[in-house]
Formats: sequence, C-alpha cells, structure tokens
Amino acid sequence: MTDAEFKRKTDKAFALMVETGLRKSQRVPFTYRVLWSMGLKLPPALFNNFGANLLLLSTYFSVFYGLIMWFITWHPDGMSPSEAIITSLLAGLFYGVCMAAVFRNRRKSKGLPEWEEL
Repeated sequence: MTDAEFKRKTDKAFALMVETGLRKSQRVPFTYRVLWSMGLKLPPALFNNFGANLLLLSTYFSVFYGLIMWFITWHPDGMSPSEAIITSLLAGLFYGVCMAAVFRNRRKSKGLPEWEEL
C-alpha cells in the first residue's frame, strides 16, 4: 500500500469515526498511536481485523505487563522466569481477545465498513 493510499484511507476512516460520534480515546488506542509514531502503517484499531488486533494487543500487553510485574512483584516474591512468562502470555492473550472483541463490536454497532472497503 502506498503512502498516499494509506493516508487517504486513514483520513476517510477518521472522518467516519467522527461522524458516528466516537470520542478520540475510542478512535485511537494508545498502542496504535505509539506504533504510528514509529512509522508503522496499521489500520486504525476499529478497522483492523480481529486476528491482527488480537496479535498486536496480546503481544503489547504481555511484554509490558510481564516486565512491570516481574520487577514489582514476581521476582521479589520468588516466581520463576518460566512461570512469569506463561502468566504474562496468558494475561496478554486474555487482554487481546477482550480488546479485539470490543473493537469488532464497536465497529459493527457504529456501522463502520471494513478497511478494504474504504
């Protein structure tokens, strides 16, 4: 996808989200703002498919949740690294499934088209 096409699609997507009355916090989650600032061309969360949202948000949550919990709680309490990794992966999977479902349901409830249809 070219830069011009990506810009056109994202502009149209944001215009549609504003039309439907979505607040800014509902239109662009923090994770996506960070990834966009790094130059990644990802569709907005509401227009991304379920699997892509699941993978992206699960990975993001697992890494940051695992690191924070390791240094604050798990390591001082004597949790093994393998236990910590499994726990953070499961927590990330749960978070990813929940958030991907929220984005899909919000897109459908607002009548927003798929990314490919923009």
